[in-house]
Parts: sequence; structure tokens; C-alpha cells
Amino acid sequence: MSTILKIKERKGEYTQSEVKLANYILENTHDIYNLSVQSLADLSQTSPASVVRFCQKIGYEGFQEFKIALVKDISQNQENDETIYEDITIHDSVRDIMQKISQENTLAIENTLKLMDETEIERAIEAIANGKDIYIYGVGASGLVAMDFQYKLMRIKKKVSMYLDSHTQLASSVHIGKEDVAIGISYSGKTLETYKAMEMAKKKGAITIAITKYGKNPLSEIADINIQVAGMENNIRVGAITSRIAQLTAIDVLFVGVAKEDFSLVSEYIQNTRSIVEDLKIKG
Repeated sequence: MSTILKIKERKGEYTQSEVKLANYILENTHDIYNLSVQSLADLSQTSPASVVRFCQKIGYEGFQEFKIALVKDISQNQENDETIYEDITIHDSVRDIMQKISQENTLAIENTLKLMDETEIERAIEAIANGKDIYIYGVGASGLVAMDFQYKLMRIKKKVSMYLDSHTQLASSVHIGKEDVAIGISYSGKTLETYKAMEMAKKKGAITIAITKYGKNPLSEIADINIQVAGMENNIRVGAITSRIAQLTAIDVLFVGVAKEDFSLVSEYIQNTRSIVEDLKIKG
């Protein structure tokens, strides 16, 4: 997972001291490896204890492990340093908008792949592949992503339920069992309807999988398995754009992972579902 992205994605969770540390590290990434805990604390106007806590907060045992991960991250991403991504403005032409949206979507996919934990992905794939019934929860834009995931899983003969009505989602969570899997999709991880459905599913003993933005949030904290994605929604807000792309990337990874478990049989399922709608297409 990208160390630099982990720092950026969790900025909303930082204390005042952690904000100072994050800003200093991001502005001086190439110098950090040569610093001691005390040196970094002095330069960022924090304390050695704050430095250690910051490293632990973003997933490292201590400062030394953090430094090694940061150097590795820098070396892997050096070739992409010249790419510039700009926010959309009200003065942009249609061509500018086309280019910027394309760039942001591409970056959201790339960053999501860097942030996703391979172990958590494998656990989610195993749970979905072996689950008796799959329940997917999500509202708004995340609900559309949930519907897409339902359709994909249905095509490979998984017993899967997803309801756009949030009250029906809550009602379905009451009947979930210990052999089932509940998947909650919410970019913020704070959508109350999705949280309540997942909370009930967890109480019923189902395996719970959360697909949210990177970092701690209410939904990720109650889930057994966390799939965390990137996404930038800081420019003109006309809807969930990059966050939706990031979520779609995550469900596509999960779907293909489940499908490949028994691909010879799955390919037959997909061919059968394709064949039944073939006659409905306009010929010519």
C-alpha cells in the first residue's frame, strides 16, 4: 500500500500535531529517511512521541518501518512525478473537462489499487465464494454500485440480494444468517442506513465486508473485512464521480476473484446469461 497515499487519505482524521507532521513529510518526502525521530519532531514543530504515534496511526510499528516504506514508495512512483492533475473550474472548456475527468478517474483507479490490502481482498473473495446468501447494502451513488455488483454476482449463479429502498435493506438484514455474507458500500463509511443494516447483519453472525474510503470510519470499524478505496471529491461537486469509479474498481476486483475460483463452470454461467438476452438485440 502506498505510504504517501495513506498519509493524504487520512488527513481528515489528524490532530493538530499530526497535520503538521503530515504536511512536513509530504513537502519533504526525499529528506525523511535521513532524519531521526527527534530531528523530524524538531523540524515539524511537534514531539518524538507525536512522530511515533503518527507512524502507528497510519499502520506502521514505528518510525524506522515508516521510513523504509516511504523510500520504497518514492522509488516506485518516481517515474510518475511529472503528471499534473488539476481541479475542474467554471472556466474550463468541454475539452478541458473531458481531459480532467479522464485524468481524475484514471488516478482514482491507480490510487485505489495502491491502497487496497491484498490480504483483505483475498478474505473477501473467499467469503463471497463460500457464502450461502449474499446481501449487498448501499444508497445513493453507492446503491448504484451495489446494484452493479449484484448483477455481476447473479450472472455467476450466486444467490444475492440488493434493494434500492433503504427500508427494505434494513428489513432484509433481520433475516440474515451465520452462513451468509453482508457487503456494505459507502464511500464515507457514515451512511446511516447502510451502517444500521450492516450492524444488524453482524449481530446475526454474518461475515461483514465494508467498501469505504481509506481510513477509519463507522462502517469500517464494525466490519470483519475492509476494502478501502481512494477517491478525490475536492473540486466542483456535481456528484460522486471519482469515488464511484474507485468503488467500481473494487467490486470488479472482487467479482473476477470470485469468478476465477471455478472458471470453467463460471464461464458456462456467463455464457448462459448472455445467450438468453441475445435474441432481444437488434440484428444488422
